[in-house]
Amino acid sequence: MNEEIDRQNPLIDEIDTKVDKETSDIKRTNVRLKKTVTQIRSSQNFCIDIILLYVIMGIASYLYSVLH
Repeated sequence: MNEEIDRQNPLIDEIDTKVDKETSDIKRTNVRLKKTVTQIRSSQNFCIDIILLYVIMGIASYLYSVLH
């Protein structure tokens, strides 16, 4: 039993190291992605979203009045 534990400890340590590295890579990627999304979704896009929302609401109310 002890031999098996001694044999698996280096493997577990290696896996732990790889998981830590990948976690760090994912965190860096998330930071870069957040910066990119923030740049893309600027305040002017908010105005476009509001206008599109009004257009969709207009279409929905027209369809409701025609179908009702």
